[in-house]
Amino acid sequence: MSLHLQKLLEITQILATRPTLDYLTQFLSNNHCVSGEVSRVYFGRILGNKKIRVETAHGFKDQECRVGKEFPIESARPSGRSIIENRIIQETYSEDYYQKYPALKKDPIEHPWISQVTIPINENYILQLGRYSKFVEGDEYFYMNLQSLLQIYFSRIGKVSLEIGDLHGKPLTSRQREIAELMKQGLTNEAIADKIGYSPSLVKQETMIVFSKLGISGRKELTQNKVG
Repeated sequence: MSLHLQKLLEITQILATRPTLDYLTQFLSNNHCVSGEVSRVYFGRILGNKKIRVETAHGFKDQECRVGKEFPIESARPSGRSIIENRIIQETYSEDYYQKYPALKKDPIEHPWISQVTIPINENYILQLGRYSKFVEGDEYFYMNLQSLLQIYFSRIGKVSLEIGDLHGKPLTSRQREIAELMKQGLTNEAIADKIGYSPSLVKQETMIVFSKLGISGRKELTQNKVG
């Protein structure tokens, strides 16, 4: 069995267990590259206000890519270009990288990766992997298959595990705190969606995550909890 097929099999087995997004991010960081090198990985959520928010990240310094960080969807970034053009983008780090993606000039990478892959998963999520090894033959088809596996996972198995056992006690993101405050004010999911630029279905998903993190069953209990 080729190394690419072996890696795809390992990833498929992990996805079948319905891992949390945090666990999946760490697994891909430590195991996805056929060279055996670790990589820097983040999953980003595509927001309704034309921004990407980092949902999980592994292998980065906080100032480079922290959870909750938001940045615009624009062609001057590989993430934005991948979303706009709806295609996987593979880049090899070189001197002209910042000419190609000028939005990143003001915040250059301290320890550059050697190759980078950006994968649009669906209308809600994107994956980016910064590798410390060069591309090899077969990588292009490997990432196409990885994209397909992640599309199945996010659409059929679940976007994020919402079980309280996975999320209870974890801190709310700034956007989740905002949604929680709006719920406490009595706004419906539709009204919250209009106010923050989300779709109602995405707001509903976020409310479930808020309830799980706070360890409560619904809006009634929320009024008795401090949002932090």
